Amino acid sequence: MSGTGQPISEHNKSMGRYIRSIGRQYFNTVVIMMLLVGATCATVLVALDRHSLQQNISFLTSNQFIRFQQLANQTRALMRASVDVKLPEYIVDAMRDDIHEAIKDLRTVGSQLEIMHEQINRNYLERILPKAERFERARHDLAASVEGFLERAEKIATTNTQELRDRYSFWGAIDFAAASDSMLMRGFADLSQSAHDRSTVSIYNAKLAGMSLLTLIATTVLLTASLVFRPLLQKLRNEHFRTVDYECKLSLLAGTDDLTGLANRSHFNSAMTRLFSETGSKELGFSLLLVDLDHFKSVNDSFGHPAGDAILRHVAESLRKVIRAGDIAARLGGDEFAVLLPGVRDASLLAALAERIRQFIARDIPFEGRVLRTSASVGGAIAPNHGNDGTSLLQAADVALYSAKGLRGTSIIFDEAALAKRLENAQLVIALAAAADRSEFVVHYQPKVNLVSGVHMGFEALVRWQHPCLGLLPPSRFLPLMEGTQLMKGMTQTVISTVGRDIGHWKNAGLAPGAVAINLPEMLLLSDEGYDIFAEVIRKNRLQWSDFSVEITEDVFLNRNSQRILSAVETFRRNGVSVSLDDFGTGFASLVHLRDFPFDELKIDRSFVSGIETDPRSAQIIRAIVDLSRHLGKRCVAEGIETDAQHRFLLEIGCELGQGYLFGKPGSAEIAISHIPTVQLVPLGKSIHPDSRIAGTAH
Repeated sequence: MSGTGQPISEHNKSMGRYIRSIGRQYFNTVVIMMLLVGATCATVLVALDRHSLQQNISFLTSNQFIRFQQLANQTRALMRASVDVKLPEYIVDAMRDDIHEAIKDLRTVGSQLEIMHEQINRNYLERILPKAERFERARHDLAASVEGFLERAEKIATTNTQELRDRYSFWGAIDFAAASDSMLMRGFADLSQSAHDRSTVSIYNAKLAGMSLLTLIATTVLLTASLVFRPLLQKLRNEHFRTVDYECKLSLLAGTDDLTGLANRSHFNSAMTRLFSETGSKELGFSLLLVDLDHFKSVNDSFGHPAGDAILRHVAESLRKVIRAGDIAARLGGDEFAVLLPGVRDASLLAALAERIRQFIARDIPFEGRVLRTSASVGGAIAPNHGNDGTSLLQAADVALYSAKGLRGTSIIFDEAALAKRLENAQLVIALAAAADRSEFVVHYQPKVNLVSGVHMGFEALVRWQHPCLGLLPPSRFLPLMEGTQLMKGMTQTVISTVGRDIGHWKNAGLAPGAVAINLPEMLLLSDEGYDIFAEVIRKNRLQWSDFSVEITEDVFLNRNSQRILSAVETFRRNGVSVSLDDFGTGFASLVHLRDFPFDELKIDRSFVSGIETDPRSAQIIRAIVDLSRHLGKRCVAEGIETDAQHRFLLEIGCELGQGYLFGKPGSAEIAISHIPTVQLVPLGKSIHPDSRIAGTAH
């Protein structure tokens, strides 16, 4: 498991354990709450049941007392009626029936009261409360007194009228009244008071139990909130902030280029969409710069990807130093960068920023004890002037970038001329695809002479494009469009074939044209394909390998497959082909390359030669190159000689060979004949069969 995965896993496990612990506590709390609520409900139900029984007992006791008084009055009335001899017997009998009914009712009420008291005694609260012994004695005493009273009343009701007259004529009524109105009345009063007191106590106990249980519930809720839910909420809050922070980091990583730390293409597209929405709502504008590195692939191939990564990080740091805090710099992929500049709508300001970016990128890059250098082309466009959406704005900026790349190391802001140029180039690319098949590529020859004697030494073959509509186009107009494509291979093959045919015609005419130099691109040096093209042309035109010279640029030293190029160059030299290092001083050649790479001559770039009369530094550089080539045992050729002063200076410092308008402009094969002598002035060297190879290499 990776180092970043382990903490996340442990955190997830810890969080899982915490959640399970909280779940258990929550479950326990719910169980306790349910038990407390159930206990509260049960207690209230028990208290209410006891209170209900007490209320019923009080009600029945009151009814018993009222019925008792009615029975007492009915009994006294019967006793008085029995003394009255005139009272009809049926009235007395009716009174007896009423007494019997009252006795029955009182005994029924007594039985009901006894049952209710037994129910109260079984009540849970009654069992846990102190035993009311005084109340029980009073109740039993009253019940016994009432039963005694009922027996006497029943005896009176069953005694005949004559006996009642004889026995209760005077003292019976007084005795009965005393028995009913003294002890029983006090018993009923005491029992009613006790029942009321017990009912009050029952209500109080119910309140106390309910409040106690509700207090326990509230306490449990508070404890649960304090010990369980509060930590849980705090934990969830922390987790929420941690999740938000993690999502922010993920979002940042998702929109960030790993190598440079700049925004990536996805973030760039989102930011540009947002800026366009703000442009529409707030009538604001912004600018876009596209940055593309020059020759980045060559540096990558030569020094490896670590060097390329160092250059990309340098570009990112350069962008950070130039842009403002609110600007957005992004790496779109490879060596392509983009900068969004909110609020910038002035073309001159945008051009200044683009140039500043280009200058910062051009600074030296320290890398592993050496110094790397790079340059960039910058194209810019302004929204909404040059585009109302992302696609159109990118197209406009890309048009400007394309124009800048044609000049190398420049910055261009989009305008109509740049658009027209891009459209024209697009049409040229389409036409270039068929140019070789239509034989539209033509070769012009510029003579190369001995600067001391003026003797003709050979030619450099320069390609031109005979466009069917635009006429004869110079190489600067179409070669950049073909760079790195298969079109370059087709054009080079056409040039080699044309040069071979012209050399054959000249030699058949008895002329000695010398070696003709042809610039060979890298793609034909990475395999045997370039060699095979030359071999076929030499065989077909019955030429010698020494009739050709191959020119390569310093860029080949930066190619990762430079060893294969070295092998190809050695193959050409072993067959008698002279190899020239073209445009020396403008590329990436080092002294190590000059020491180890097999070449025969150095060609001084015309940019130095043109400055001989105006720039002392150019003169010193040329002097150093000539001295270097002499000490290395190589020939030195100066390009672009146009004045006598330049010619004299080159003679003074010992430069042997040269070419330029001073000796002859590039011209067709027919024009070139005028420069070719009829007598061969330099030995051709050993003739080698065109199909031959170096030893050990199969055809």
